[in-house]
Amino acid sequence: MALRDALAHLDADELIALARDLVRIPSVVRPDEPGATEAEVAGYVERWFRAQEFAVEVQDVAPGRPNVLGSIGDAGAGPTLLLEGHTDVVTEGDPGEWAHPPFAADLVDGRIHGRGAADMKAGLAAAMMAAAAIQRSGTRIRGRLLVGALVDEEGDMQGARHLAASATGREIGAAIVCEPEQNELCLEQRGVVWARVTVRGRMAHGAMPEAGVNPIAALGALLREAPALERRLRRLCRRSPHLRPPTVTPTVVRAPLLGLAQANVIPSAATAILDVRLTPGPDESAVAKEIDRACQQAMEACPGATVEWEPVNGFRLATRVDRSEPLVRAMGRAVRQVTGRAPVFGGVPGSTDGTILRASLGIPIVTCGPGNRLIPHQVDEYVDVAEVVEAAGIYIASALNFLEG
Repeated sequence: MALRDALAHLDADELIALARDLVRIPSVVRPDEPGATEAEVAGYVERWFRAQEFAVEVQDVAPGRPNVLGSIGDAGAGPTLLLEGHTDVVTEGDPGEWAHPPFAADLVDGRIHGRGAADMKAGLAAAMMAAAAIQRSGTRIRGRLLVGALVDEEGDMQGARHLAASATGREIGAAIVCEPEQNELCLEQRGVVWARVTVRGRMAHGAMPEAGVNPIAALGALLREAPALERRLRRLCRRSPHLRPPTVTPTVVRAPLLGLAQANVIPSAATAILDVRLTPGPDESAVAKEIDRACQQAMEACPGATVEWEPVNGFRLATRVDRSEPLVRAMGRAVRQVTGRAPVFGGVPGSTDGTILRASLGIPIVTCGPGNRLIPHQVDEYVDVAEVVEAAGIYIASALNFLEG
């Protein structure tokens, strides 16, 4: 049996060693530090792929920021299934706040500790080892299994955008996004638009506000409109059993935009960013119309001010995949084969590279990976070893079911 043979070639100790090696390579992208990119961990992944005799493609997304793709099988013989992970991690913050050094990858009480352990080097390692186990077993698949280690998921998702626009990306028929979701099969994920609002007024003396137009007051009016905007978006979006309703959260407020901030000066401009999270339903124009309405109401409340907005890095709309999709059926069967349990279906509270792949390529995506979904970006990040091994098994069975191994 192909699945039994492939699972027999999954070495749990090798998998955990690989995950720890990846965590030990710091890959926080720090724009102000030359060389602080994903390059070192991407190089490790490339060498590992080549040692497994995978077909390897390196895509230079930006200087020192390569996507690394490893594949087995033949794209001409059937569909291409992508196992997708990212190589960048968020900042560790103050290392002194960690119980274990953030890049030591300590293995304690069945857990790997460190920045990126859950989000998402363990998931990437599980995907890598799943493909290797199938390769080592000699199982022939109908089509191609592609493992993608992409850059910049924690930023602008340039890696996913680059892949989707490439010849290799256009061959992908379905994708498993290996983000930490406790090995649930997440068929929905929230979308996001970061609305950068710019308010322009007229500079004046703080003692004579009547001589100017205060952009901060107009910005305050906009922030007061945020709850109403949230309610309107909730009416537009479909309710989901797996996702929180849409939210509108101010995350950045700044004034002035240029020059020195002074206590006795009304600035000429101010800015804010609204983090708008969406569930499936409306398109870009419907969402934009509601944000436009909030800006118009702020201007009416503060005559003389102009309030405009633009999306930071465009729209990433929410995604939804039906349970009837072949990929979903293949993964549901895989969970039963590997764990003996019925699959648990869920939703992604944030946004992943999968939103780009879904929007750009129109392919079905399922998010499923090891790690507590609440732990990413926190101090003392960790992942349970048992979940990592289980995830690799699920990826093996899903790939064989989908590609008819």
